Order: sequence, then C-alpha cells, then structure tokens
Amino acid sequence: MKTNFNMRVHKLSRLTLLSAIYSLICVASLTLAFEFRDDFTISDATAGMLWATVFWLIPIKLVSLYFFGQYRGLLTFFRLPDVYRVGAAFGVPSVLFFIASFYTQFGILHSKAAIILDYFISVSLLCVFRTSLRIYREKRTGVRVLSDPSDQHRVVIYGAGHTGAALAADLMGKRHRPLTPVAFIDDDPFKWDKNVHGLKVYSSISKACDTNMGCGATKLIVAMPAASPSKIREITEEASKLSMKVEIVPSWEDLASGRKRVDKLRPVKIDDLLGRRSIKLHSKKVIGELSGKVVMVTGAGGTIGGELCRQIAQCNPSMVLMVERAEYLLFQTEQKLKSEFPDVASHAFIGDITDEARMDFLMGGFLPDVIFHAAAHKHVPMMEHQPGEAIRNNTLGTALLADLAIKYEVERFVFISTDKAVNPTNVMGVSKRLAEIFLQSLQDSTRIPQFVAVRFGNVLGSSGSVIPTFKRQIEEGGPITVTHPEITRYFMTVPEAVGLVLECSVDAEGGEIFVLDMGEPMKIYDLAKQMIKLSGLREGEDIDIVFSGLRPGEKLYEELQHGQETLELTENKKVFRFTGRKSNEAEVRKFLKELSPLLRSSDYNALKRKLHSFVPEYVPDYSAPTWAPSHAEVGSAYRKDGASLNGDKLVSFKGNSA
Repeated sequence: MKTNFNMRVHKLSRLTLLSAIYSLICVASLTLAFEFRDDFTISDATAGMLWATVFWLIPIKLVSLYFFGQYRGLLTFFRLPDVYRVGAAFGVPSVLFFIASFYTQFGILHSKAAIILDYFISVSLLCVFRTSLRIYREKRTGVRVLSDPSDQHRVVIYGAGHTGAALAADLMGKRHRPLTPVAFIDDDPFKWDKNVHGLKVYSSISKACDTNMGCGATKLIVAMPAASPSKIREITEEASKLSMKVEIVPSWEDLASGRKRVDKLRPVKIDDLLGRRSIKLHSKKVIGELSGKVVMVTGAGGTIGGELCRQIAQCNPSMVLMVERAEYLLFQTEQKLKSEFPDVASHAFIGDITDEARMDFLMGGFLPDVIFHAAAHKHVPMMEHQPGEAIRNNTLGTALLADLAIKYEVERFVFISTDKAVNPTNVMGVSKRLAEIFLQSLQDSTRIPQFVAVRFGNVLGSSGSVIPTFKRQIEEGGPITVTHPEITRYFMTVPEAVGLVLECSVDAEGGEIFVLDMGEPMKIYDLAKQMIKLSGLREGEDIDIVFSGLRPGEKLYEELQHGQETLELTENKKVFRFTGRKSNEAEVRKFLKELSPLLRSSDYNALKRKLHSFVPEYVPDYSAPTWAPSHAEVGSAYRKDGASLNGDKLVSFKGNSA
C-alpha cells in the first residue's frame, strides 16, 4: 500500500515539474517570437497581447505535449524519433492557431509571423532541453571504469554508411566501453576525406592506420551487414597484415528483426569466408507441410540432427520425436528445444537405429508422419578400419527404418547422405551409397512413404569436421595438420544444410536425390590459413601447417553426381535433383542378406570386395589396417593378476591397434 502511494506521489510530482518546465519553455518561446517579430522593440500594447495569449495558449500546448508522449518518455534518452514527436506536439496547435488567425485577431492570432516563429522556437528550446539532459546523463554515467588504460582499444570502422555511422555514435556515446572509434574506411570515393561524426573517412585500412597519422588502432570493425564473403575475406587479410583483430556487426536479418543491436559485435567466423553468399532455403511451404505433423529425427544429438529439431519446432509441428543413442548429446538437444520452444511438444528417446524392437516400439507408438534420418557413422578413417560397423549402422540401420516406415505408413522419409557417396573410395561413402540404392529400389513398390535422399558436403563446424579440429590445434599452439596441399572439399553452413533437408522434404516426388549448389570447392590448406588469420596469428611464425598425407579411403576431391544420374532443375536454382537407374528391390535385399556374415569377419578386404561387386563405382582401399583383435587374444583373455574370467565374470579383450 505504501509503495503504491509513493508511486502516485512520484508520478504527480513528475507531472507537476514537467508542466512547469514546459510552461516556461512556452512562455520563453512566445516572448522571443514577438521580440524577433518587432526587432526587440516590443510596445506596451504588444506586451499586453502577449500576456493575454499565455493563459490560453500554454494549456493547449501542454495537452498536445501530453498526447504525443512527452510526459511518459525518459527525458535523458533523446534521439531523432523524439525530435519528430516534439515537432508534431507543437505543430498541431500551431497549425490550428494559424488557421484561426484568418477568422479572429485575438492575442497571438493577431500575427501569423509570430505563430510561425513561436513554433520553430518552441521546438528548438525543447530539443535543446532534452539534448542537454542526455549529455548530462552520458557524462554522469560515462565515467570510465577501466582501471588499466591498456584495456582501451582504438578501432577503425569499415563502412561509413548508416550502420557504420550508428555504430560510431553508439560507441562514442558509451564512454565506459573499451572501444574508441578513430577513423572510417569506405569503398565509395565520394566519401573519401570527408567526416562522419568528426571522424575522417579513408579509402583503405593501410591509409587509415598509417603510423605517421598516429592512429594506433588495434581492432577493425566491419560495419557492412550485407558484405559478401569475398569482401570480408579481403578485409580480413588486409587487417591481418597490420596485426589487427577483426569483428563484424550482426546481419541485416538480426538488425531488422530487433534480435540484435548494431553494437553487438562478434568475431569474424569461418562461415563468413565461405566463398559465396549463404543460400536461404527455409520457405513458407516447409512450414505449411510440417505444421501439425508428428516429426521424428534420428541422430538428434548431432550437429545436423539438433539443428533439424530446432528448425522443425519453428514450423509448429504437433510433436517432435528426438532419437539418439548418445545420452548426453540427446540431453543437450532436449534442453535447448524446451528452452527455445516451450509450447512445442517434444520427447527425447535413447535408441539405436539398428535395434529393431526399440525402433518398432517408438514408431508404432507415436506413428510419425515424417522421418528425418540423420543418424550415421561419418568419420572416414575410423570407418575404413571398421567397415562392418559402417555397413551395419549406415546401410542396414537405414534399411530397417525404411521398412518400418512402410509398415506404419509414414508420409515422407528423408535420408541424410553425403557427397562421399559419389564414386566412393571409402567404406563410409559406399555405406551411404548402398543406403541410397536401397531407398530408391523401394520407391517402385510403394508410394507411401516418399523416400528422398539429400547429399551434403562438409558442414562447417559440425562435430568431427575440420573446423573444430583446426581450432583445437590452434589453441594447443599447433601445428595444424592437413593431409595434402591440394585436397579440396565442398562446404556448407549448418543452417544451409538443414534448410536443404527441409525444403527437399516438401519438394520430393519419391526416389530422388537432392544436392545443394555449394559453389566452388575450397582447399583445406586455404581453410587452415584463414583460421590462423582469424585467430590473430601468422602462419610459419606463430602456427605451422604440416602435411600428413592422404588417409586410407580419402581422395583429393569430392564429386556431386554419378555418371548414371540425370540432373533435373528445381524451383530453387540453387538446388539440384538427381534421378538415376533404380535397382530391383529383391536383388538389393538379397545382397544385403549376403553381406551380413561378412560384417563380423576379421577379413575386411573380403567385405570390401563384396561391396565393389554390387557398387562397381566403388574403388576400395585394400591397404587400410584393421583394428580387429586376433582370435588367439580373444580366446585367452586374462586379467592382469592372471585369473581367467569365465561365467559371471568379465572378459577382457586386447585389441590389435595396428
């Protein structure tokens, strides 16, 4: 009760004080208007007319100021939109006075010139008042809290447009921030040598940071939300030569949506240097197709699976089923989804896609409408040493899910494949290719589900990819290991990869393979050099790059299309649809059955020869060493103390880690 009373007293006091201040401004404005009109020689008659005007003009102006929010806003925060509101608040009564002056000659209405002068003077005085309060606030709260002057960074802003100017104004207004803008850089010759907020605009980083000019900048901020990757790469390389760290403002989408402000800077990421503009794929059609559906995602704990769950939740599904065998990864995805989308029904289930009973239980219990199958073994060298596991998980696991999808009449089954499935030289690639063949063979015998495969390149930042590996090696002081100086790969961002999956899920007719136009492939060596620069280090001085040689099953470049596949264009020019000769379902099932005895065999080359017989474009690497324990070691497992372990005791195996 006491708190409410105090609040009412505070509001009343504030209202009274503001009314008094605004009244003084109105009186001063009216007085100056008559003084200017009469060249500072006001007669007694004019003075009487002035005071007769005050008593009815001030209440009208105060009401207008109240209507336009000048009593509700925080006075010390004053920017251009507030100027518009002040102009409107005084403009409305002034227009009414001006019109009335044609019909009556009382007080100020006797002089049209005084009405016009009064308007401009009153707006100016109130703006000066509000600006003074803002300057006072910034000086009072802007006392530097930096105990060490070395914490202060002089920065150069690249981009003298609206974004750069807003950023400079924001940094200059927040004196407690350790960033002081000292210069602008812009590509527009018209802006060169001109000033923005008192800062000179230069044509290049080197000119702006010429030591003879005493710039001393240690950081460069890219204030161009729509800058192309090639431009950002060019800026980063030039800045690295001057040992400057580079940060970037948020994207146009984040700024326009209000999710982020212009001063929310971030380091330049490798995604920004992809070599092409990011492709936007998430369409309204996707939202319409997934709305109200039960959607199941396997491999939900992975980078792609987790992002799939997040973007699917945006489409208002009736339920999201997350399936993953790694408990902690599944927990992370579940927590993130429930935090961001608390109103979307979601359930997390531990499960292995090769466990038929578990998958049958989940699919039969929830009857998903759409399945996104992202669970897979994807590490090429590791799968080369354990080919049986690659086939069991990537191929047979996919086949099991596909059969259950037919059993429970799933509408659509989307399989996450890889560009390594094209003319594969490794077991991981051929395991995915064999899964593609199986799904395409099913489409001839059923129209429900619609089976579709989506081929990815390398996904930047995904678990197990080169980016986290390079980042860890840099943090450890190097060296960065690259297999070959000429090795190239296609790259895509996580949002692009997931957007491709979602869009293809609604464009599919059944039996196709979709691929994103990923531009030109990038050299892994160039990627490593870029990451060193982004870390503020120099190759050869701070971090070395060493070449370790191609690993088993690895090839110098990846391809996007088999020779027997036909390219078809889609509505999105950046998405390709491939169709090819479909294998007979019975033949594929027979072959998979013949593979089963070889999956547990220690003769891995026999398994590879068998795979080559059915997928002739597969070029096996028979030189890869195996990690299988010998039969002698398995049969004579002993504990360190020499006791044999049998019955209900544990058995220890020593592996051959050749």
